[in-house]
Amino acid sequence: MHVLINGSFWTQPTVGSGQYVHGLVRWLPRIAPHHRYTLLIPAASLQGRDALPSPDISQLVLRTPFDRYSTNLAKLWFEQLSVPETARLAHRNNRDQTSVLIHVPYFAPPLQSVVPLVTTIPDVIPLVLPEYRGNSRVRLYMSLVRHTAREVDHVITFSHYSCNDIVTMIGISHQRVSATLLAADERYLPPADRGAALASVAARYNLHEPFLYYVGGLDVRKNLAVLLRAVALLHQRGRFPAVLAIAGRALGGDQRLFPDIDGLIAHLDLGAVVRRIEVPHSDGPLLYQTCTAFAFPSRYEGFGLPPLEAMACGAPVVASTASSLPEVVGDAALLVDPDDPGAWAAALERMLFEPTLRTDLRTRGLAHAATFSWERVARETVQIYEQVNAARISAGAPGGWRKS
Repeated sequence: MHVLINGSFWTQPTVGSGQYVHGLVRWLPRIAPHHRYTLLIPAASLQGRDALPSPDISQLVLRTPFDRYSTNLAKLWFEQLSVPETARLAHRNNRDQTSVLIHVPYFAPPLQSVVPLVTTIPDVIPLVLPEYRGNSRVRLYMSLVRHTAREVDHVITFSHYSCNDIVTMIGISHQRVSATLLAADERYLPPADRGAALASVAARYNLHEPFLYYVGGLDVRKNLAVLLRAVALLHQRGRFPAVLAIAGRALGGDQRLFPDIDGLIAHLDLGAVVRRIEVPHSDGPLLYQTCTAFAFPSRYEGFGLPPLEAMACGAPVVASTASSLPEVVGDAALLVDPDDPGAWAAALERMLFEPTLRTDLRTRGLAHAATFSWERVARETVQIYEQVNAARISAGAPGGWRKS
């Protein structure tokens, strides 16, 4: 089989969809080297730079008429025309009758494809949460991809919770949706020398034990207001001998999506105990490895990778009971109602004052994180490719072609 992978996020290896496509590109050839893989990269995403290398699979850079003029039109052209046309030509020109399949690893499958089509939908946040639907252009785009998602051969998502949301919000059968649970990247490990790691954090970020840590978006579903109110409750009682370090940045100015976190910190008089920091990608594991506990109060996640990364680094985790998070952390974290600041305050207080609890959660977290692997993600993904292709052929579409 020849698998064409939409590489729109290949040049963004630090964002969620970029991490996912990099994981696939790294692991698919190891798990199933008998298949051929080509990464399709939109020229507009390169912005004059060379593409990041992918040693084990080939790359093909595709240009559109709008690359220099309109990012949005170039994106739409690439997704809806360039990718399916490349697949059509690959099938027509292959001499060994190898089946061709497209994998779009994010929520933007083409409207038409003559070859089998698999798409990954990490979550359906814009469909579930109205405030994320944005302006009319965003709503039109979401309407398009929602329609095209109903036509794909199979949908991959990252949690069983998301499977149910996709079935409900898009209107496809459970049989056409599979969950391949993600894993932390291999670089997320416990520190070889925790003392040296603590010294690095002190030198780079002026953070000392004890400190709590949050990393992620600052948008409204991340629920930082509840976390800050919990810290305020402890601070008012004299039970917060720590600092809360918040890493993340707002991606827009819409107050509906991005609350004024700094304003709330000032309003709650937390300036002395809450610190906003910027953490480069290279330091991602370091803060997890050294924090006293990691807090993740999000109200909605398609998966929720940060708590799993934290566990893999040996951090005790407090997470919300919402959406997919119980599925991700299992019984290896404290789980708290996302709408209850008092309960969050109690959980954080336990983390700060009960070292035996932290040790227990650290041990359980490391064991739990080890049950997730990119090898399994890749293996399950290849199984989906092969099942989709076999179903097409058995339905009488030779070589994997769609019947028209």
